[in-house]
Amino acid sequence: MSWIRRRARKAQQSEERLSDLEFLALVKASLEEYAPGVTRGAELKGNSLSSPNGWAVGVAPPHHGGGRHYDLVALPDVSLQPDVPCFTDCVVAMSGDLRKAADVWVQTAGACMLELLDPRSRFAGHAGPDHERGVPGRHSIISGTVAFGLDGAENRRLQTALLDANVLHRIADTFTADLESPYFNGVKVFYGGRPGAMQTEIRVNGERHETASAAMAALNLPEPKVFTAVRHYALVSPLET
Repeated sequence: MSWIRRRARKAQQSEERLSDLEFLALVKASLEEYAPGVTRGAELKGNSLSSPNGWAVGVAPPHHGGGRHYDLVALPDVSLQPDVPCFTDCVVAMSGDLRKAADVWVQTAGACMLELLDPRSRFAGHAGPDHERGVPGRHSIISGTVAFGLDGAENRRLQTALLDANVLHRIADTFTADLESPYFNGVKVFYGGRPGAMQTEIRVNGERHETASAAMAALNLPEPKVFTAVRHYALVSPLET
């Protein structure tokens, strides 16, 4: 399981922040391109994209980041009331390319949602409790690794480096105790920046996990020659009893 995704195609640049619904329209277009037919009948309304098949994606009020930053909430099954299981992730249009930001979400967190809806390893990989790439004692759905930066060769080099680092498995003991959801827990792995100013970050259920982020930093991932960022996403679930 290589789980590396190619960088999203170049899209039209945007210098202004789009409204939540406008950004969700880009997410819808990217979902449809990634999984043809999945958005059939889906509606954009308020601050959400809702499918007649029961899933939805919404934009939450931003609690960190700048103007091109979007906090997305994925709800794979809105019928599970009153406490609808969901997971969160954030994306930012670092170069002003909002379609690319939507593509990155779809290819990582969105891919995990698609795989949860249709678990046939078409959109993301599965790792059991004893898998060498998974979280010990848990079931994991793990997206491909996506890079977005200024140089294609550096994108590929850091994709490979992050994949080879096997971050989730190697630092799992730093965050497993904080996987509190009985359904699924969203874990984002991010590494990026410019030479001399690289950032490592693990977010668990939308919140930066300081201990896990520090453990990831200690893995000494290589720095790129130009600005590069790379990430993947996982849904980590308790085992059924």
